[in-house]
Amino acid sequence: MRIGVTGIFASGKGTVCGMFQEMGARVIDTDIIARNIVEPGTAGLAAIISEFGDSWLHENGTLKRREFAMEIFKDEEKVKRLNNITHPLILKTVLEVSESNHIYMINTPLLFETGFNEKMDRNIVVFADQVQVIDRGMKRDMISESEIRDRLSHQIPLKEKMKMADYVIDNSGSMENTKRQVVEIWNILNQITRK
Repeated sequence: MRIGVTGIFASGKGTVCGMFQEMGARVIDTDIIARNIVEPGTAGLAAIISEFGDSWLHENGTLKRREFAMEIFKDEEKVKRLNNITHPLILKTVLEVSESNHIYMINTPLLFETGFNEKMDRNIVVFADQVQVIDRGMKRDMISESEIRDRLSHQIPLKEKMKMADYVIDNSGSMENTKRQVVEIWNILNQITRK
């Protein structure tokens, strides 16, 4: 069973997935896959260089990730071109590694934007207060508030995501409150898999 887990940037998707993992779920993080598919020698990196030029490479052949992201996320058209390269490769990997009968939590920031939600059995949206999100993102990723806002501007608004979700987790309170919601959903998912 594949469960898409999403939310806006730094809303706590990873924390929630970690809680599900403690209960027995397997977690697939699409951010990790996204990094792997642009490693030197991959088809993903070759396609990016073909599309955007080799000025985005370090001397050792790796992608200048932060500089590239800062440039791309300023331009909607460039974001679309990048997504057309990376999203099919990410989805292909997700589907390949989640073929067995376990419960898989697919941690992905762009679940609805990419259409990945249609390949999932259920979808969860994790949310937190916007001030918390920006503060967490700045501390975690060492990036500026304007960089975070650039990234958020390319995502479906949170209220829309919440309407499309099967389950919503409020991660703006205590960890105990988040865990309680996770346990409730885990119990429901286990009932579904037993049918």
